[in-house]
Amino acid sequence: MRKLSELDNISQLPDLVLCPLDNWDLICVKGDDRISFLQGQLTCDLSSLQPGQQTLAAQCNPQGKVFSVLRVIILEDRVLLTQPSSITTRQLPELKKYAAFSKVEISIDPDYRVFGLAGCKSAQYIAEKVDIAATHDQSRLLESGTVIIKQPYPSLRYLAIMKNSVAEELLDDLKNRAEIYDDSLWNAMNIASGIGFIEEKTCASFIPQMLNLQALNGISFTKGCYIGQETVARAKYRGANKRALFILTGRATVAPKAGDNIQMLVSNNWKRIGMVISGCQYGDGHIEVLAVLPRDCSPENVYQVKEIEGSTLYYAPLPYTIEEA
Repeated sequence: MRKLSELDNISQLPDLVLCPLDNWDLICVKGDDRISFLQGQLTCDLSSLQPGQQTLAAQCNPQGKVFSVLRVIILEDRVLLTQPSSITTRQLPELKKYAAFSKVEISIDPDYRVFGLAGCKSAQYIAEKVDIAATHDQSRLLESGTVIIKQPYPSLRYLAIMKNSVAEELLDDLKNRAEIYDDSLWNAMNIASGIGFIEEKTCASFIPQMLNLQALNGISFTKGCYIGQETVARAKYRGANKRALFILTGRATVAPKAGDNIQMLVSNNWKRIGMVISGCQYGDGHIEVLAVLPRDCSPENVYQVKEIEGSTLYYAPLPYTIEEA
């Protein structure tokens, strides 16, 4: 299995890439109350979503700090939540403890697989081997139970959720047609997309707006109450949030890790100002980082990762705007 370190940049991506996403979990929520239960737990509005549709969301603690950033996928008989496996041991018990009075069952899903497809021929492959209609929509539920979700910038890529029996046949075919990369590549693409998923070391450290979820349609300010909603609403309507998620790029000897500290050069001294959400390093030694920093950071500033001696980082533009806090 190949790694991100074998690429100098995304432009070198092979025409067809399979990312198994072995370090991601699919959480399954089943039962008659699954929508109403999750409506009271997550920052997104599930009430208007139809089977096959999806959205980003956060699960917060009562203080409004994010346990996990999730991609929420609606199926006919269940709701699936995708997230990095490292956070599940913290997140899943928190979700389950509120389920005692609802008709829901919550577990890591045994019936489905999740993997990524990327590269300029990924749409062609899906059209030929899965369903041509799945390449036209943002997300689509097929008769087989498969959900195909087109992912944002920086490159053509899709998130695929399939029943085990369907996935097994397709993955066998892909092993002969695609280059296989571990999820370090998927992580790099998420960084370039400005989407920060929470790991165990950054759990319960930030409110959702610090992760730009309001700019990614991951927060509803009109749906009503959910765990942590008061903090999220106060940050919006009182202007209480002074931090946001930024992309930084530069060079370093190793890849930054979630929880590392970001410093800014101020009057020839380094001042700690933020934290790494995720980081990656390409084969030519350049790194890209998602970090929570003060909203008023200037593109002219110089940054470094405190834990990596000699690292130098500069501002890189996000692929979306974050005007609303």
